[in-house]
Parts: sequence; C-alpha cells; structure tokens
Amino acid sequence: MGRGNPLIRRMNNDAQRNDHAYAGQSQYGRNPNAPHGGGDAAYGQAPSAASLNQMYNAPSATPADTQRATMDDVVVKTLSMLGLIAVGGAVGWFLGGIAALFGIIGFVLALVVIFKRKTSPALVMSYAVCEGLFLGGISRVFETQFGGIVLMAVVSTLVVFLGMLALYAKAGVRITGKAAKVLAIGMVAYLVFIVGNLIFGAFTGSSMRDVTVFGIPLGIIIGLLAVVMACACLIQDFQNIDNALRAGVPQKESWRLAFGLIVTLVWLYVEILRLLSYFMPRN
Repeated sequence: MGRGNPLIRRMNNDAQRNDHAYAGQSQYGRNPNAPHGGGDAAYGQAPSAASLNQMYNAPSATPADTQRATMDDVVVKTLSMLGLIAVGGAVGWFLGGIAALFGIIGFVLALVVIFKRKTSPALVMSYAVCEGLFLGGISRVFETQFGGIVLMAVVSTLVVFLGMLALYAKAGVRITGKAAKVLAIGMVAYLVFIVGNLIFGAFTGSSMRDVTVFGIPLGIIIGLLAVVMACACLIQDFQNIDNALRAGVPQKESWRLAFGLIVTLVWLYVEILRLLSYFMPRN
C-alpha cells in the first residue's frame, strides 16, 4: 500500500514482464507476414533484401496498432468513472443512511476487481456507481451538519489532485526509497487505527478521533496525516501508471488503471471531508 495503489503497481510489474517477453518474440520470432511454416524471418534464415526494404519503409506501429493502452485511454476511463460517481452521488444524496450499504458493496466489488485476473469493465463501472451512492449519502450527512462543506471538499480534492499532478509532471517529484518505506509504515499504522477505532466505537459508542492531544482533537492530526499519505499515493499512482503504459499493458487494462486512481481519489475526498468538519461551524 505504501508504494501507491497496489493494483496499479501489480499491473505495472506484470506489464514489464510481458514487455520483455514481447521483446524476445520480436527478436527471435518469425516474420508475421511470412506464410505459415516458412518465410524469410523463420528461425535460422536470413531475410531477403526485399523483405528488409519493406520492413524499413513500413510506418511505425502506433499504440492502436499494437492494442496497447495510452494515456488518453486512461483519462477517458477515469472521466467516465467520475461521471458515474457523480450520477450515483446525486441519487445517494436522497437515500440517507441506507447509502452506507453501497459502501460495503463497493468495497467488495473493489476486492473482486483487484484480485480478478481478467479486466471486467462492467465490474469497474458497478464499483463507480456503488461508490457514488455511498459518497452521496455520507456527503448529505456532513452537509446537514456543516453547510457548504461538500462543495469545499470537492474543490479541495480537485485542487490537491491537480497540485500532485503538477508536482509529478512539471517538478519531477517521485516517491521512492526511504520515503516509500515510511509511507508503507504509515499506511499500515493508519489501517490499524481504523480497525482499532471501529472496535473502540463498538464498545464505547464514541470515536478515538475525539480524544484531544494537547488540546487538539486526534481526528485533526490523523486527518492531516491521512491527507498527506493520500497525496503521496497519488504521486505513486502517477508513477506506476506511467511505467505501466511505457511497458505496454493491453488497452483493456486502462479500465483498471483508471479504477486504481479513482480508489485513491475517493479516499482523498473522504479524508478531506472529515478533516474540514473540524474547522466548520455546525448548522
């Protein structure tokens, strides 16, 4: 978890292994234009001058020709998922507390997408809808208590996303080495806190986030750390997506690349929403 979204990282590693395999086939394989069972580029035979001339004069293969994913594919899929989340959020806004059930369904779907070997656009889109319903429900709860908080959270999430993208693309910021290890430890610690807080709440009916440390609610400290970790994960998501595309993942995998990025964005939005609640007056 500390090295960006684990799904994107796994796809990146798989793609690099596949890329080496493709390279080996290209170097030692036969000419795809040659007839079956023989040809100029068959094993052990040198290609003719005419074949070489045809190969050198042929236009370079594009990502579309090789059916490999491009950044445009990932962007389109990401925007499509955001659109589904927005539609789901509009519906979930009127569902109230029942929307929490869709959060559980979305979590299960996310696990299926992560561990399923083959990409399923239907599952990815179903996740986006369920997550939208969930986010719409909890956003309504926060908005009822803190007027204007949802708009601030949405704008803040967008600003943070664009800021991290600029740091990655323009400033060349990367999360590697010791920083990645520290992030990994922080993510594990945060997961332990979440589980511990659920158990604590089940027995006491309250939250450890309400405990104060030197007069500061623990929720603020935890929230700030969570937002920082989410930002770092965005940087690593960009890294891993870039590496996966360079390695040549199949075009259909752009759905799961977009899915991995959306998971981090949803987490960032929830953390910002919760963090803002500590600084806004109640209605």
